[in-house]
Amino acid sequence: MAIVLPGTAAAIADFDRCHVLVVDPFITNRRLMRDMLRSLGVGASDSCGRAADAMALLDAGGFNLIFLDWSDQIDAVAFLHALRADDNPHRFVPAIVVSANGGIEDVARARDAGATEYMLKPYSTEVVASRLRSVVLQPRLFIRSGSFFGPDRRRRRLQVDLPERRHHDNVHGADRRHEFKNWPRERRQGRPGFATPERRSAPR
Repeated sequence: MAIVLPGTAAAIADFDRCHVLVVDPFITNRRLMRDMLRSLGVGASDSCGRAADAMALLDAGGFNLIFLDWSDQIDAVAFLHALRADDNPHRFVPAIVVSANGGIEDVARARDAGATEYMLKPYSTEVVASRLRSVVLQPRLFIRSGSFFGPDRRRRRLQVDLPERRHHDNVHGADRRHEFKNWPRERRQGRPGFATPERRSAPR
């Protein structure tokens, strides 16, 4: 949920409905992150130190966001590939990768594995809040393109005079881009007709 202040473009995100899973091998980091999330008004959070435990907690249900450490102890890329697998019921859960590696190659690997956002260590409460706002206020549609499945990797909106060949698997109803038909509504974020997450399940 977002509240837009009158006369300004600024928006205040409501994190009360966020149920966050923090995956980090070090207990001090997990406690720090959960304290930050609590100070930001996040509704609930839990944590674990191993990728296998994270999958088990996801199966228990209720989580709608993951902060995922990427280090020598946790292979975030492998975890993301497993998370975005077709047979995983949690494949649409946003995942924010947290890492000390800031190279463009590392960011690209995480993005191409299905990361929603990327956050560098060390981080502050303001940085955590910015990533939460990005997920809550600007949710990305999930797309399938070739061997990739995950959040839309594009940040810039460019007009391309070519047929649209991607499949948006999390939009209810038949895939409107199959066979290059001329569809009456464009529901991608940032385009006319975009439907917020609350409205996507509404009857049409």
